[in-house]
Amino acid sequence: MRLKKIITLFVLIYCIALSTSMADIRNGYESEIKGMRASLERLTELLDDPESNLSFFKRSIIKSNIYKLEEYIAYFELTEKLIEQFRTIAPALYLEIDTLNDPTGQRVTVYVKFVPEKEMQLAADGTTNIDQCNDDKNVYQSEYGPRTVLIKIASVARSLSLLAHEFGHVKYQVTNLAEYIEYYRLNYLNDSFNSTYVGHNSTDRSGHAAAEFENVFRRLYSVYKRTSGEEVGSPLALLHAIRKHM
Repeated sequence: MRLKKIITLFVLIYCIALSTSMADIRNGYESEIKGMRASLERLTELLDDPESNLSFFKRSIIKSNIYKLEEYIAYFELTEKLIEQFRTIAPALYLEIDTLNDPTGQRVTVYVKFVPEKEMQLAADGTTNIDQCNDDKNVYQSEYGPRTVLIKIASVARSLSLLAHEFGHVKYQVTNLAEYIEYYRLNYLNDSFNSTYVGHNSTDRSGHAAAEFENVFRRLYSVYKRTSGEEVGSPLALLHAIRKHM
């Protein structure tokens, strides 16, 4: 009997560990990071090799490519740190998205990328892609494939609040995709609508969910600051520290 209890406890611990490891909020840079690191190492070795006999033109191209690779890696690391900060401050909100299922009952993977402010379009500091699979109107898709969502956030002072806001959009849109796509087409896909307000019409339930998530996060952040005595630093300051370390 004692052995059975021990085995049952082991299975329970294993299942908990497995469920927590199946994180479905993911760093949007992760799929290419290994290749980027390997390329950076090769190019750096080539540049530093005294026997490479590189022309000035070739050295300039390599230096330019090294800079691009370092920036990619820096934003990967920034995204890692900011996602972890969000989970620390608002674990319940994080879990809602990390365990999100679509109307078919399947898990959805939410990719997050913090990007330079200049890369954002339409003057928006945060965006969530909106698309559905051709063969199933209830299945979300992004550039990462079926049952995926892509969030992009500008690396600005209120990045974590923006992430909470976009998580609210994701929560509503994923669970009501077919219905929301029809609403989106009727209300936003015309020339007269101001594109900077897409997702925030007064009757848009996705926008309401986004505002609610953001408000909850702000309250949780206030509690976090009060109890921990810490404040989240500027993403740009964090990015500067990452670059300096590199």
